[in-house]
Amino acid sequence: MKNLIRSALVAFVLLPLALAARAFVPPAETLRVVTTLPDLADIAREIGGARVDVQSIYKGKENTHALTAKPSHLVAMSKADLFIQVGLSLETSFVPGLLEAARNSRIQPGAPGFVTVSAGWEPLDVPTSVSRKAGDVHPQGNPHMNLDPRAGEFMADRILAGLVAVDPAGKAEYETRHADYVKRLQAAKARWDAMGAAWKGKRVVEYHQEYDYLVAYYGMELEGKIEPYPGIPPTPNHVAELIERMKHDHASAILTAVWSDNDTVARIAEQSGAKAVEVPNMCGGLPGTDTWIGMMDVLHQRVNAALVAAGG
Repeated sequence: MKNLIRSALVAFVLLPLALAARAFVPPAETLRVVTTLPDLADIAREIGGARVDVQSIYKGKENTHALTAKPSHLVAMSKADLFIQVGLSLETSFVPGLLEAARNSRIQPGAPGFVTVSAGWEPLDVPTSVSRKAGDVHPQGNPHMNLDPRAGEFMADRILAGLVAVDPAGKAEYETRHADYVKRLQAAKARWDAMGAAWKGKRVVEYHQEYDYLVAYYGMELEGKIEPYPGIPPTPNHVAELIERMKHDHASAILTAVWSDNDTVARIAEQSGAKAVEVPNMCGGLPGTDTWIGMMDVLHQRVNAALVAAGG
C-alpha cells in the first residue's frame, strides 16, 4: 500500500511536467541559406523570417563579373541547405568551382537546394552568336535582371518555392510572409511607375550593361555604353565618338555603378554636358540600399533627380 501511495504521489507530481514537455515543440533547426547577390539574401530573409540564417557572397560594391571566391565562401557553401543564384551566367566566374569544392549534395544543380531565380525570366540582349571578341558575353542574355522593377516579385516567387522544397514544414509561414512581402513590392512598384512615367524618351548612357532592363522598362533611349563591349575598357576613339554623339543628341545622364571607372565617367560627363549619376547595381553598395526595395528606391530617386528634378 505504501508503494502504491508513493507511486501515485510521484505520478501526481510528474504529470504536469510530462504534459508540459509534450506541449513543448522545440524549434526546427535554422535553415542555412547562401546567396550570391545581397538582393537575394534580403528577399530570402523577408520570406524566411526566423527560420533562416542567410549569408550573401557579394557585399554590394563588387563588379558582379569579377568576384574572387574566398575560403569563407567555400565553408558557407559546404554547410548550406539552400543556395540561391541569379543565373544567366552572372556568377559563372566562381559558382561552379565553389559547388565542386564544397561537395555538398544538397545544393548541387538539380537538387531541391539549388535555386536559380532567373528561371523562366525573359532576358534582354540574347546574343545571336557567341565570341570572346564581343567581350563578357552571356549566352542566355543580360543577367542583370535584379534591376528590373518587375523582378522583385519574380525573384520572391522562386525563393519561396526553394524554401518550401527544402523545408516543407515551414510552408505555411513562408507563404504568409511571401504574401505580405508581395503587397509591399506592389506598393513600391506603383510609386516607381509613377516616378518613371516622366522618363520616357530620355536619352541616357551607361557604363556597363547593368541598367538595360531599367532603361527598357521605362522607355528611355540608350544613347550608348562607355564599355564598347561588356567588360572591355573604352578606347580613346570610342570615348571621343560617344561624347560627340551625346552632345549632338543631348543625352541627359550617365548611369554608373560604384565599381565602374568613374574617373572616365566624370570626364565624359564634363565634356558631353550630361549628368553622371552613381546608382546601385545591387543591395549594399550605397547608403539606404540594404534591402531590395530600399535599393530600388535609391535607384529611382537618383535617376529621377538627374532626368526630371534637375530639368534633365
